[in-house]
Amino acid sequence: MRPMLSLVLGALFFASMPPSFAQAHRSPSSILIILDADKDGTVDLAEAKKAGSELFDRLDSNKDGTLDANELRGRLSKKEINGGDPDQDKTLTKDEYLAIVEERFKAADSNHDGKLSVKEIATRAGDALIRLLVYEIVM
Repeated sequence: MRPMLSLVLGALFFASMPPSFAQAHRSPSSILIILDADKDGTVDLAEAKKAGSELFDRLDSNKDGTLDANELRGRLSKKEINGGDPDQDKTLTKDEYLAIVEERFKAADSNHDGKLSVKEIATRAGDALIRLLVYEIVM
C-alpha cells in the first residue's frame, strides 16, 4: 500500500472511532472540542455531566449500575471513592459519580462563571475532571 493511502486510511479509521478513543492523550484544546456539544468554545456543567454519564456507562463493564475500583481504572483513588460513596459500599452509583464530576468541575472553574475554558481545562483541577469525562487509559 502506498504511504499516503496508508495515512489517509489510518486517519479515517481513527476519525470513525468514538472521539474519546481517537483523541486520548490530546491537548486541552482537543479535549474541549470533544466535550463542547454546543460549540460555544467552553464546557459547561451540563456538557461535563453528559460526558461523565457516558463514560460511567462505558466503564460499567458488568452493567450493575455501579463502578468499583477496578472499573474506575485509577480515575479515582480509594480515598476519593470513599469520600464520594455515602453508603460506604465501596462502589459509586451514577449519581455519586456525577456528584464527583460536579465537584471537580467547580474546582476547575477558577473564575466561577459556570464554564470551563481551555486555560481552565489545562490546570491540575481540569485534568482531574477530564479523567472522569474522557475514556483513555489512565496511569
